[in-house]
Amino acid sequence: MPLQLTNKKRSYDRDKQIAGVLCEFFAGKTLKEIKKSDVEKFKKERSESNTRYERERRPATVNRELAVLSAILTLAVDDELIPSNPCRRVRPLRVDNQRSRYLTHDEEKRLMAALDRQEWLRSVVTMAVHTGMRRGEIFKLKWFDVDFSRGIIHVRDTKTAKDRDVPMSGAVREMPERQPKTSGHVFPSPKTGGQLVDIKRPFGLACAAAQIKDLRFHDLRHTAATRMADAGINVVVIAEILGHGDIRTTKRYSHAMDEAKREAVEKLAKSGAARQTGVKNEERQAGTPTAPVEKLQKR
Repeated sequence: MPLQLTNKKRSYDRDKQIAGVLCEFFAGKTLKEIKKSDVEKFKKERSESNTRYERERRPATVNRELAVLSAILTLAVDDELIPSNPCRRVRPLRVDNQRSRYLTHDEEKRLMAALDRQEWLRSVVTMAVHTGMRRGEIFKLKWFDVDFSRGIIHVRDTKTAKDRDVPMSGAVREMPERQPKTSGHVFPSPKTGGQLVDIKRPFGLACAAAQIKDLRFHDLRHTAATRMADAGINVVVIAEILGHGDIRTTKRYSHAMDEAKREAVEKLAKSGAARQTGVKNEERQAGTPTAPVEKLQKR
């Protein structure tokens, strides 16, 4: 009985793509012939190779591929095609998701200048920076999701499977109004007119033109969160706007608030030092002795 994927799964398309990678790597082997050493070799080679965009492949991506392979082999065990799942003895790669890269205001100016002739991509970037919406949420956004009268964007089909409302800022409110309504999608693909699928290449070229290094599109979401934290917005409110399922995910942006507190304390210290210097200067001008009592007694 052949193994089959179900298209009811939310990650069906991604899993199907990964299945193609697995078939290519394990070509010529039957399910029974796949050993733990083969899985370890797959993990090693995938983690050390670059993506088709010549970027380092992230550990989370490799772990996702291992998870799909494990799911396939588990089905094979259930169907009594193989005795055991070799993936169960393979440890996943260590993942560090605490990336804190965000767009500075100076970088934003340069990026927008580089996107001056690509209005569609400029609008997508503006939406990401000013709402913190995920890439897929922006791509799927349709005109009936945008309520101009209430100034609300209704975000559906989210990563957490929970709809949410995101308020529109002035910049965001003006931007969709300039978009031509040639499609049901707010940001249709300039090539197909349908839903956007990928913008890695044009976004990467724009970053290169603006001389911005190590910036991913998802970092624009970090930018929105960091700026809200800088402004002193309550972490619960930020979580609701971003659609975080766990408040601990939002607390990673507390570094922005900590930095603001640090700057405030530094300014307070400088202000106190300046006042102390002013007092001493006034005493000298008035002829008031400023030497310590011990020195005066020795004299």
